[in-house]
Amino acid sequence: MHVHSKSASVSKTVADLVLVIFVSLSARTALKKTFVAIATIFLLLYLFVSRSFWFPDLERQIKTGRDRLTKDIDFSHAQTITWKIKGDDWKYTGECRVALNLDRLSDVPAEAYRKESMALKLKTDAYAVTYEPTTKGTTIEGFKAPRLIRNWYFTTDMPLSPGASIWESWGEKVELGLCGVQRYPWEDTYIIIDIVQPDPILAKTNPKLEIVGDYDYAVFEHITRLRVFRDSVLGLLGICVLGLAYVAIKQI
Repeated sequence: MHVHSKSASVSKTVADLVLVIFVSLSARTALKKTFVAIATIFLLLYLFVSRSFWFPDLERQIKTGRDRLTKDIDFSHAQTITWKIKGDDWKYTGECRVALNLDRLSDVPAEAYRKESMALKLKTDAYAVTYEPTTKGTTIEGFKAPRLIRNWYFTTDMPLSPGASIWESWGEKVELGLCGVQRYPWEDTYIIIDIVQPDPILAKTNPKLEIVGDYDYAVFEHITRLRVFRDSVLGLLGICVLGLAYVAIKQI
């Protein structure tokens, strides 16, 4: 009877030991699987976040090209138009381009849109007034400074004259370049458009002034293909990570 009791005690001890080992192995296996899952999630998140690291300069130019301000303009009579752009209205600083946008209408002949044959004559200018915010919520105006860019490209303040070699863009709309403007922080920008000779025909084309930061127009032609390439590479890497994680979990 004593021998039987001792044998049962040993068997119970062995069973407890086996149970402890099994639980320990199960916990270790679960821990390894959890580690693989967490590492996989981390790598997938990194691949997703890394999308912003591809072509940062091009993406910055895309953002600049889409950040535009517009203003309606009337060509039906001679007048001087002052477009005030407050510092808080548009955060862009640096070299800007001012253009004239016209809708292409079927009842307006193509000649009316061309510089050499259009009746419209404009003169451009630009300046800025600096300001300084105060703790009381008001602003203190400073000095006035010229901001119209004059260089090898912007050579005239009469941009619609036949001899002005400034950019043009033709599509659903006609975009005619007018001038370049320099913009700095803590300034209100004033763009002056003097309509020297009105044009009642172009006045019907919903004319608008538009200002945009300096960017490369060709970026929009290539960015779609580059984004597809980026997402394809990252997608393939994501599939590889998931495949490796599946194999690792199976082998644990």
